[in-house]
Amino acid sequence: MNATTSVFDWLDGLKFNRFHRRLLILTSLASIFAGYNSQIIAYIVPSALKEWQLTPVKAGTMISYGFLGLMVGAAGFGLVSDRIGRKKSIMIVVAVFSVFNSAAYFAPNFGIFCLLRFLSGIGIGGTIPLIITLVSEFAPAGVRARFLTFAGGSFTIGWALAGLFAMGLVPHFGWRIVLLIGIVPIFLLPTLQAYLPESVRFLAMKKRYSDAIREIQRVERLARIESRTWRSDDFTQADPVSNAGFREVFRPGLRIMTLLVWCTYLFSMLALYGLSTWLPALLANSGFSLVKSYSFGIVQSLGAFVGGYLLGCLMDAFGRKPGLCLSFFLGGLSLLLFSSVTSDLVLYIAGAASGVFLVSIPAALHVVAGEIYPTRIRSLGMGSAYAIGRVGSVTGPILGGIIQMAGFSFSQFFLFFSVPSFLCVILVAFYPVGVRNEGLEEVTAKLLNR
Repeated sequence: MNATTSVFDWLDGLKFNRFHRRLLILTSLASIFAGYNSQIIAYIVPSALKEWQLTPVKAGTMISYGFLGLMVGAAGFGLVSDRIGRKKSIMIVVAVFSVFNSAAYFAPNFGIFCLLRFLSGIGIGGTIPLIITLVSEFAPAGVRARFLTFAGGSFTIGWALAGLFAMGLVPHFGWRIVLLIGIVPIFLLPTLQAYLPESVRFLAMKKRYSDAIREIQRVERLARIESRTWRSDDFTQADPVSNAGFREVFRPGLRIMTLLVWCTYLFSMLALYGLSTWLPALLANSGFSLVKSYSFGIVQSLGAFVGGYLLGCLMDAFGRKPGLCLSFFLGGLSLLLFSSVTSDLVLYIAGAASGVFLVSIPAALHVVAGEIYPTRIRSLGMGSAYAIGRVGSVTGPILGGIIQMAGFSFSQFFLFFSVPSFLCVILVAFYPVGVRNEGLEEVTAKLLNR
């Protein structure tokens, strides 16, 4: 790949400013709402089990319908975004998960509920890959990891809000009320239309130079920096736009990295969702009150947001591979700590630790997946990796249900799900390149020119 243009170097070299602040606020809000709509299912499982008289395996299947939708949405909207743009795609997915998740409030039976969760999952699944793609294409090179872990990690703030609303509402109004709240993000759409930017890199790739220059002028205006006279000559089209498809993520130079990243997503999300989806029910079955099991999930989710941002800072300072290896290793240890819980205090410490070191990891993986692909397939590459991870999020809850029906103990449950975390340490160690503070085009060039 040829050297990139001055426009992209200019974007990569900017200091944090008001434009970046607005971008992070808007994308983080979308991420939070997606997180709420994704995780609320975990907090209604204990009540739904009783109402519909479900076995643990069937409940796990109900949960996995939503995750199957996430898998479809991640891959599908990754492809769509590389065609119609990041901004339009983000607005579509927010509308989709808002409408269908709130519609589940009215589901008369198990089958209709699963269908609506699948449809809402399509929107939820598209949200994070699109947000990561858009933010990565604006983030300064030296702080890209913390930008992406903040925006993507806000997903777990939505998890915490799901726990708070469930704790306050479910005992008094029943489990359906927290689904109806899922309509709220639909009111974010006018704000996104007015203030969310379109990616300059995407517009340049499509040769929409006048639109790209308008977005650059928006950056200059909000950043309060001296305006320059930009021309179409400032955009060098280094990557052709024709015939981009799924096979492109396996082109020479990207193939090994793609497979390793996919496997890392798969195993990390299997452990994460096998654990987080069943945690409230496991704690309730182990003698904790419903409210206490909810509060534990909140602690874990907040730990994940803090841990994700700190991991982003670590990755900016020392590189992607050291940060990920350390976090996966400590995440596995935190699950081993779960297996030897003897008191409420140790339980909450283990929960916070697993949040900081394990639940936070997908946000850090998004950093890697969001920067290794050329602009023309960046959203597709990010979305396909996230979709493969969602295979793990589909199978994790089902495996959790099977483990419980097989009679495994509380401790053995956590021992089982610690194994994928330690396996991910090995996978990351074999990543063919390390990244620290390079521009997006430099990262791709390192892979393609090996």
